[in-house]
Amino acid sequence: MTMFRTLSYLGGFVAICGVVMLAMNALAGAARAQSRDPQQDRRLASFRAADTNRDGRISRDEFEAFARARIAASGGMRAAMFGRMDPDQQKARLEERFFQMDDDHKGYLTPADWQPQS
Repeated sequence: MTMFRTLSYLGGFVAICGVVMLAMNALAGAARAQSRDPQQDRRLASFRAADTNRDGRISRDEFEAFARARIAASGGMRAAMFGRMDPDQQKARLEERFFQMDDDHKGYLTPADWQPQS
């Protein structure tokens, strides 16, 4: 009976070690992926920030809200020019940019589409 109990404990220990090794490999892979392309990391972080309902897609409304906030926060010449436009012109400019990014006309943006201007 003691031998079976020892084998049972040993099996549990091996299983736990396997789970720990899988978790460590996943974390190491994520760290390698992040360190390979910082620009890609920033682009995906920006996508996640714009995707306010967290459905993996950016709707036109989400895009417009994100773009308006980003333009306002950026200051500078682009923000000043955008601020001088009337609301209809602003909306048209944002829709134009949305449709440029949504080149296959699905009506939403995916991470593959996401190319915000700096």
